Amino acid sequence: MNQGTPAIKAFALRRWLLFGLWLTSFAVFAQRGDRFEQFHKEVDLLFQQNDTTAVTEAFVKGNAWAQRNKLSANDPDYLEFRLKETRFLLRYSKIAVDSALVRYHSIYDDALSTDNYNMQTKVLGFIANAYRSKRELGKAFEYNQKEITAAKKSNDSLLVGRALITELDIAYNSLPSPMQPEDLNELIEKGNYVIDYSERNQLNSILGFGKLYLSKFYIKQAEFNKAEEILYSISDTEPLPVTFSKYEHLCEIAKETNDLDAYRSHTLAFKSKAYQTKRAFVALNAHNYLLDYSMAVKDEDSSKYYAERLEQNLAEVDTTKYLDFLDISYSSLARFYKGKDAQKELKYTSYSAEINRIISLHQKQAFSAILKYKSELAALESENTDLAKSNTTARNNLILTAGLLLLLGVIAIIIFRKYRSSRRKTEDVLLEKQRIEEVVTKKSIELNNKQRVYLDVLKYMKADRNYVEFHTDDKRFVDRNVLSTVIEDLPPNFVQVHRSYVINKNFIKTSTSSRVILFPDIEIPVSRTFGNRLKEAL
Repeated sequence: MNQGTPAIKAFALRRWLLFGLWLTSFAVFAQRGDRFEQFHKEVDLLFQQNDTTAVTEAFVKGNAWAQRNKLSANDPDYLEFRLKETRFLLRYSKIAVDSALVRYHSIYDDALSTDNYNMQTKVLGFIANAYRSKRELGKAFEYNQKEITAAKKSNDSLLVGRALITELDIAYNSLPSPMQPEDLNELIEKGNYVIDYSERNQLNSILGFGKLYLSKFYIKQAEFNKAEEILYSISDTEPLPVTFSKYEHLCEIAKETNDLDAYRSHTLAFKSKAYQTKRAFVALNAHNYLLDYSMAVKDEDSSKYYAERLEQNLAEVDTTKYLDFLDISYSSLARFYKGKDAQKELKYTSYSAEINRIISLHQKQAFSAILKYKSELAALESENTDLAKSNTTARNNLILTAGLLLLLGVIAIIIFRKYRSSRRKTEDVLLEKQRIEEVVTKKSIELNNKQRVYLDVLKYMKADRNYVEFHTDDKRFVDRNVLSTVIEDLPPNFVQVHRSYVINKNFIKTSTSSRVILFPDIEIPVSRTFGNRLKEAL
């Protein structure tokens, strides 16, 4: 009896040790889940407070914690966290749209490895919106249709509602130009369906957006009374994105109907809501209407003030996004500077013309892409019908069915390999496009002698052996350099017209085959070798 006591004690001790280890492991895993949930709550709270510095720090801490604890890339909480981070970085212009798309596609690939249709729907929605902001509306429509399909699989009515709102937005922006009122009838029908769907499923957060889009469609049809009736049904207690859009649309109605009293009231309300968002783009849109109203009532002081604020906004926002609103900004500034500053009037007029050209091109591409997508969808449905008939016969032949499955498996492997190769190429193209965009949006260059030259005032450059002269209205900078090196870092409005001269085409007054005159009266020679480049640039 006494001899067995130590063995019994050892067995009991081992049992308690194992129990203790299990309890500790359980506590650690529970703590891991609770800890990451805390990061989500912290980020959401800081988002509401618009504390961008604190939000950035929270994301850094969250990612570091995830790496230390070796969270899987397709962990549901980590996917959600990465999605929030990308949305934040894009919203506050800390990364370009193309960089955000690379991140979104990576998250989507990880989400596809699970059956998490909620996450797939959310990511597809952000991808569709990112392409929409780039005005690549054909791709936006394609990913939105995938979003709607995934949302229906998730059985989440809120996700379905959001996907339907995105579809309204993309379809609206894909309308052909010039547009006839009847072009909007289908969209009005869809808008009413979204409102009805939101009311049936008690989706109050979606209902306001459905009303906003329906009012937009009526505004485009010049049915201003119907639009106003819908907008006034939206309470000012709705979330800020809904209420500032409400007053934005009311401003548009007042502008179109030339109702200056209503215009003044709505612009001030829009301004108040826009400033609450603390977002440069929303403030830019409010300043568009405030500048237009000030010019309409011939208030020179207010016009000057809002023109300056608008120019400040343009320096703060990502000019690769929201091209339609930027066109309004450039057009308003060109009107304001007419008769006051010929140089700025010319600059903003040329910017507006270029954006109009891009928007028109994107609309044509989107319209073609959507028609092609619908045609392919119809063909696929027809093929599926034929395939269903074939399957009835295939069931009677096991060997044939097995062969088909093997063939499909081989095809799937080939397609996957091609997709992976294509994706790598796509990422390389996106990175190169981002580099080009950075050159296009460059505001200044730093010379070898550390002097800085601002490109919006740089009129031309002249090469003199191993030196390059940089000319503005009131200064001449000299740097030890060569033109071929300098021009690589310049945006496309700088054109080489001679072996020794590069000009800023924004300052061209007149031109011939042998010379170009820059404002006010600067004559620059044009050589035969480079003459075609100037023609192409103009």
